[in-house]
Amino acid sequence: MLLLGLCFIISLFFVNHNHSFYERSIAKIIETELVETSNVVDMHNNEDQLFTQHIVAELKNGEEKGQLIHLVNDYSSSGAYDQEYHVGNELFVAIDTGKETEITGTIRDVKRDKSILIVTWIFIFTLLVVGRKQGLFSIISLAVNAVILSYALDIYIKNANISLLWICGVCVILFTVISLLLVNGNNEKTYAAIVATLLGTFISLFIAYVVLWLTAENGLHYEEMQFLTHPYRMVFMAGLFIGSLGAVMDVAITMSSSIFELYEKNNDIPVKALKKSGLDIGKDIMGTMTNILFFAYISGSIPVIILYLKNVTPMSFALSINLSLELARALAGGIGIVLAIPIGLYTSIFFVNRKKAKL
Repeated sequence: MLLLGLCFIISLFFVNHNHSFYERSIAKIIETELVETSNVVDMHNNEDQLFTQHIVAELKNGEEKGQLIHLVNDYSSSGAYDQEYHVGNELFVAIDTGKETEITGTIRDVKRDKSILIVTWIFIFTLLVVGRKQGLFSIISLAVNAVILSYALDIYIKNANISLLWICGVCVILFTVISLLLVNGNNEKTYAAIVATLLGTFISLFIAYVVLWLTAENGLHYEEMQFLTHPYRMVFMAGLFIGSLGAVMDVAITMSSSIFELYEKNNDIPVKALKKSGLDIGKDIMGTMTNILFFAYISGSIPVIILYLKNVTPMSFALSINLSLELARALAGGIGIVLAIPIGLYTSIFFVNRKKAKL
């Protein structure tokens, strides 16, 4: 805890004094003034308010460090692509050249590393308080998996002849083994969860592939992938593969932990009772896990759906064009969840029986 506290203080100090590490100019706002407000109405009679804000900021890096810069910020009430700025905000700016009287510039982006750092540390401390040692290993596994995924995508981008699906297949195996071994330790419970996770994920991917092949992908809209320079079908299948893994892994470790917990409480419990209890647990979590997967995929499409509906687009078209891929991912993950219940149950019972035989 002392080491983590020290890391927190050092990281907080760093993000507040790291301006010299950036190549882009950074300015900290010291004064703002709202100078103009107007209303606009689009072709569909949707009304929006536009605002103009004059900003005075202090440059924090570069040759002009310490000097004041004058900025103009135009933003709307919706705030989709713009926002109102306040005193204390730090901005990435482009300095105008050729001005001798005063320094002016254009706002490019917001420096958000302080907010990201605070949210990250809240996440870390919450994991440590609730999970303690397992929470620490969860953080480590998350970091390792992020590095593996980044490296895998880098390999694919540099070697387009390698199938992204094969790369993701290797990643899925590494994610599963690393995550479960780090969090749950080297034991039979972890082995059962690993086997159930891999079987459930690969079988669900195979079923999804067969269904898409049989239906010729009718009803799927790939418009959101139109700017990809790689085969979009392969990218979609790879995303479906990785997306199913998380839900299947959750169900697999739940089933494995439940069966082994029942066995630890009563070493003489018959296999029939284990099966019945395991199936009851699986039925309880099946509906909630499927709903979680559905909401997780659908939530990202809500802003675009609202945009379509505000522009008088028919509901059926708005939903089909935006939700087809998300629904396919949710259904594939749901299949994996359902399969993981019996697979996790019988795999766990197999390892329980093996453990009994050793005794």
